[in-house]
Amino acid sequence: MRNRRYRRIKPTSNCKPQGYQLSMIALGVTISITGLLFYIDFSNSILTPYLAKPLLVFFSLDVIFLALLVLLLAKREEVSTISIPIMSSEAKRLAKRLRRLFNDKQITDVLKLSNTTRYGNEMPEIHVWIDDSLSEGYIAIENIANWERADREKFEQRVSGILAGKYQRFAVVSSELSIGDSFIIFYFEDVLTSQRLSIKGKESFNSMICNNKHSIRLSEDLIWHSDITPMMSIIARTRAGKSVLAGQYMAHLMLLQDWIVEYNSAKYDRYVKKFNGESDPIKIVERAEYWCSVMENRLEKINTAGKEKYLEMDNMPDIAIFWDEIGNLNASLEALDKNSKTTGLAKPSIRWQNAINKLHATGASTGIHNINISQYATKEGFLPSLAKVNASEAVIMLGGAADSATERQYIMSGFADMPSRRYGKGQGLARITGSGRKWENEPHFFESPLFEN
Repeated sequence: MRNRRYRRIKPTSNCKPQGYQLSMIALGVTISITGLLFYIDFSNSILTPYLAKPLLVFFSLDVIFLALLVLLLAKREEVSTISIPIMSSEAKRLAKRLRRLFNDKQITDVLKLSNTTRYGNEMPEIHVWIDDSLSEGYIAIENIANWERADREKFEQRVSGILAGKYQRFAVVSSELSIGDSFIIFYFEDVLTSQRLSIKGKESFNSMICNNKHSIRLSEDLIWHSDITPMMSIIARTRAGKSVLAGQYMAHLMLLQDWIVEYNSAKYDRYVKKFNGESDPIKIVERAEYWCSVMENRLEKINTAGKEKYLEMDNMPDIAIFWDEIGNLNASLEALDKNSKTTGLAKPSIRWQNAINKLHATGASTGIHNINISQYATKEGFLPSLAKVNASEAVIMLGGAADSATERQYIMSGFADMPSRRYGKGQGLARITGSGRKWENEPHFFESPLFEN
């Protein structure tokens, strides 16, 4: 049997009583009179002949008003329902405490999500769900023709404001309409409890290794599944922590998980030497063309074996190619184009664009993963358009780059309009497809691993 719930209306000073309320009042009055007449009848038998008809009249009225009350109650407006996933006992207790924060005052005066009627304020249904980790969940507020009010700019921050005091660690990060448009879903998460990985020594990497060797752990609550999203982009200014994240952490962890790693950078640094890369622009272009030949060789092996992807092949490990300082590389190649006197050969910048586009378009099926690193996410400072499309599914932006609306729009299309925030070293935003609803729908706060020594 379906569990029915009916619309709750909060009375106001000048509201009219509803039909079922009038019936309840009338029923209460007639029952009281009927009871009084019974009492007089039993206490004074002399009046019994005179009370028979009044008792019959008021008893009939009781039946009539009771039937009317049942009819009116049955015709009350039913509220919308939403299926809430099962919660642990601890999550249920926390969900109840958060639900109590959304009282009538908050709904009517702060959020203004109630509807004013002649009977009073029509109140929406509210449900809260929290996952078993107690770190994220959602608030479902019934959509009783109030979506336009809830869709105003910065409204999510207003809902976050209610989660204050003891629960200020929770903040609303996104909102959407449920299927059927019955509820407005406000997703919240713990934004104060750090999910940053702490590296205290080489032995710390042992706990970071994933059972699935194609997956790379980036924080306590974020894993990059390279078999789902093969390419990655890292955008960060100088000294924002991009090289430490890529070279000191990711590349080292990939080696522990049996990946082949190469680190190329237009600005020579220790990671180029450590991971057998190149820093000369022309040699970087040659490495890109070399990896294209490796990709084609792998494709031939996969096709010969009758397979579709490298994941189905034995002894075909993942390959991570880091392309650092892409902005500097583009500028250097343009300068070489102008100074080049060679005829009959493609210009270095054209060779680079052709090779990097091929690696991003076809490399996924052969296990070649391009990790693209630049200071600026702009047309001049990053990848050509074709490669950028494939590199935009997994993006990490650190420091000032994460707070740049124009750069977010270029590499995280659709998320230029976000609250301005100051990010410290190793802090920023991440959006990675295939890493769960939290990370793939919208950019979220991210902290790169911290090397304590």
